[in-house]
Amino acid sequence: SVNGTLTVTLDKVATESVTEEYTCKLEFTATERDEIGKTKTPFEKDSWSTIAANVKAGNTDKYNVGDTKELVGTFGKHTVRIANKSACTTETSETACGFVVEFADVITKHAMNSTATSVGGWKDSEMRTYVNGTIYESLPSELQNVIVSTKVISGHGSTSGETNFETQDKLYLLSAQEVWNGNNYDTSVRTSKQLDYYKKQGVTPGSYSGTIKQYNGSNDSWWLRTAFSGGASDFLGVDNGGDWNGFGAAGFRGVSPAFRIA
Repeated sequence: SVNGTLTVTLDKVATESVTEEYTCKLEFTATERDEIGKTKTPFEKDSWSTIAANVKAGNTDKYNVGDTKELVGTFGKHTVRIANKSACTTETSETACGFVVEFADVITKHAMNSTATSVGGWKDSEMRTYVNGTIYESLPSELQNVIVSTKVISGHGSTSGETNFETQDKLYLLSAQEVWNGNNYDTSVRTSKQLDYYKKQGVTPGSYSGTIKQYNGSNDSWWLRTAFSGGASDFLGVDNGGDWNGFGAAGFRGVSPAFRIA
C-alpha cells in the first residue's frame, strides 16, 4: 500500500495553556484494483491532447521510452508504449523520427493480401488499407485528432522494376530496421533507424527476446511492412520467439501498428 499523512491544524488562538481532545472519524471507500501501490507515470495520466501539446512544445522530459498507457477501442483493451523520442538525421522515412508510439501487443490478426503476393509492397497491400481504415477508425477520437500523417518508406520484393515505396500514413507497421536495426532481406535499410525502445532492449539480429509480443496472453507472430526481397509472395514478420521470418502474404498474422505525434 501507499503511506499517507493526515495533518490536523488547530485553527484558533489559545489565551492560556489548554489541552483539547478530538475524535477523528475516517471513512474509506473500497475500490477494486489490479495492483497495489502503483504510481501512474505522466504518460499514463495525461490525456492525448495534453501529450500532443507537450510534444509540440518540446516538453517531453517527463515521458520516457517504454512508458505504457492503456487504450480502449472497438478492438478491446490494449497497451501502447512510447517507442521513440529521438530525432532523425539523414533518414528519409519519418517512421522512427521523434515521438513514436506503438502497440505493445497484437491487437488482431489479418492477412497482408488475400492472395499470396507482395507485388506493390506495403503501398498496395490490403493490410495498409485495413490499418488506416478499420483500425484507425477504431481508435478514440481524441487520439485520432493528435496522430499526424507520416512519410513511410517501405521495402520491395523481387518483382522486376520495383523500388522502395513511399506513402503517407496515419498508422503504419514497423520495418525490419526499426526492430532489429537491419535485415538482409529489407531493401529499405538506412531509410529509417532502429527505434529507441528496441535499441534500449538491446535488440540485434542475434538477440531479439525484446521483440516478442503477445495475442490473448500467448506469444504470437506479427507483421512488418517490409516486402521480402527474396521473393514475390512474402512479407517479413516477427515470429513468436522474436526472430525475423518470411511469411506468405495471405496468412493471418498479428497486427501491431505504430503512429507519430508531432
